[in-house]
Amino acid sequence: MATIAELNKLFAVENHAKIVCGKGRLPTVKVKNQAAEATISFLGAQLLSFIPNGFTETIWLSKASKFVDGNPIRGGIPICWPWFGKNQDDPSLPMHGLARHTIWELENISAIDDKTTMVIFILKPNQESRKLWNYDFTLRAIFTISDTLEVELVTTNKDSKPFTISQGIHTYFKVDNIATISIDGFQKLKYFDKVGGANDIKKQKDEPIVVNQEIDAVFLNAKGPFTISDPIAKRTITITNKGSNSAVVWNPWKERSKKLSEYTPHSYKTMVCVETCNALDDARIVKPGQSHSIKASYSFNKLN
Repeated sequence: MATIAELNKLFAVENHAKIVCGKGRLPTVKVKNQAAEATISFLGAQLLSFIPNGFTETIWLSKASKFVDGNPIRGGIPICWPWFGKNQDDPSLPMHGLARHTIWELENISAIDDKTTMVIFILKPNQESRKLWNYDFTLRAIFTISDTLEVELVTTNKDSKPFTISQGIHTYFKVDNIATISIDGFQKLKYFDKVGGANDIKKQKDEPIVVNQEIDAVFLNAKGPFTISDPIAKRTITITNKGSNSAVVWNPWKERSKKLSEYTPHSYKTMVCVETCNALDDARIVKPGQSHSIKASYSFNKLN
């Protein structure tokens, strides 16, 4: 890999972005424009921080994360790809695929305008990825940093045969107190309840989700938008998506928290995941020469 100096010579954009030696001495893109600040690690092309002007940190990151090459980072926005959750054909393979374990290549940084910066990472097959998923592909992670945040994953099939992907933009949102938030947009939707390894089909009541116990719910026909209301932090977060018809709401709660890697026992109190996905029946077949895009957009508003 190129040195930090070499990367900056190739990619740094004045008043927008530069590459620094980040946590774990991993190369990291630091964005600061007139609308927001953000941090993206080369490991997993994982966004670690997003702070729009006038707000405090919006993304949760575990203090116990080790930031070691080959080891997924707990928190931020992990990219789950080319399978979401356990691999259905071989459950011994890494949870959530290969993308979040891998050092990506920085492809481009551009200034759209004074308030908007675009950062593009690319992942291509290598000897290690082929041991897990033996296809030719390109995967791009496109981050658009402004007063809103957009995260887009574009999968292109470079192979001679079709392949199926399931995937997730596994966003950890920072909240002030999990006991006081509510999540709108899932009213009356059916979901698979995955808590404890179950797979029960349930239906959300005609009211917002309130998190007062472990939740691991995979919603289908979930078109959004979804809104997290955080009254103590005095803000709302609205999530819209494209290329996705499924979503996950997750918080491990007390007992599960004690068993998770790189996660402290009380972390569940200050985070919630609302994930834009292609999960379960929403998995997508990508034919040779074709692409599939999934995009999550996040906007932030103040509560009075």
